[in-house]
Amino acid sequence: MMNRKRRPCSVSCGYEHPVGPPISSQQIQWTVRTKICIYPYVVPDGVGLEEVASLTSKDRVLLYLSDYPRMEARYELPSELAQESIASSTGIQRKHLPQYLKDLIGDGLVVQRKAHMKGMKQRMSGYYLSPNGFVRSRELRERIGDLVVPVGMNGKTVRMKVREIDDATSIHITLCDIVTEAVLKGTLEMSSLATIESRRFKAIEKKDEATEAYRRALATAWRDGRVTATERFLIEELRAILKISEKQHGTLETEILKKLAEDHMEFTRMYSEVLEIALSDGRLAGPEVDILEILRKMLRISREEHDSLVREIRMELSGPVDGVSASEVVGK
Repeated sequence: MMNRKRRPCSVSCGYEHPVGPPISSQQIQWTVRTKICIYPYVVPDGVGLEEVASLTSKDRVLLYLSDYPRMEARYELPSELAQESIASSTGIQRKHLPQYLKDLIGDGLVVQRKAHMKGMKQRMSGYYLSPNGFVRSRELRERIGDLVVPVGMNGKTVRMKVREIDDATSIHITLCDIVTEAVLKGTLEMSSLATIESRRFKAIEKKDEATEAYRRALATAWRDGRVTATERFLIEELRAILKISEKQHGTLETEILKKLAEDHMEFTRMYSEVLEIALSDGRLAGPEVDILEILRKMLRISREEHDSLVREIRMELSGPVDGVSASEVVGK
């Protein structure tokens, strides 16, 4: 193939191509509309695709982050700059990504910053390129973009530059999307590339559903303020099944415990108000005791907390009573 006669490209792509059978009128219309040459480029089969698929994990991170410029001046960062989004978009395993990011930060190519993220409740670490990182990523984009790769299209194989693939699809896909597809699948099919966006949304929805299911299970385990050994075992099993990371687990558990603490403070305040009314005559007796016991259990107020509240209220109402415990007061 390399020694065949060549002729200038009919759509002026800048290459000369081997002389071969004429292309059909349908193919001519396609080349004119897309500005992409239908003729094979004069390069050995598979060379470009192999180079794309062999891009290192750290280079894929740089390529991905290069689509998010001027982040250093932003107060709120996009959620796409969180570790989870970077991992899923580059095809890198979540457990390996922190080390790659650490290396890139150490090389002065990536910046890590704790910031508010869109759609997130709390501040998280975001990652974006430094000026040196953009210089490196620009070199990568030029090199990868000029590579010629075989792309499956309507049952045929068309050779085109990587940078031209986006123009040939009905949706916008990035260089990182194309590289990740090549890494994970080993081939590039236009039909598969066209579904990248919908697959990404479905993956996010699935992850959100798994996270919500785990959050509900964790909240149920903590409902009474403690987690038994059996509950802890079941939670760990569920975490493994739903692929919830240790960091996600810690974040969810912290939120749940904070909510429990806030709820308990509110419940204690409510119980204290009812208790103060009941003790306004100086004693608890008859139906008052039964009603308070039902309320105490419903609001998850411990017996010790009840006794402490009784002492505090009695002291406020009439001053300390020597030799009389809160339990004895309740029984009066």
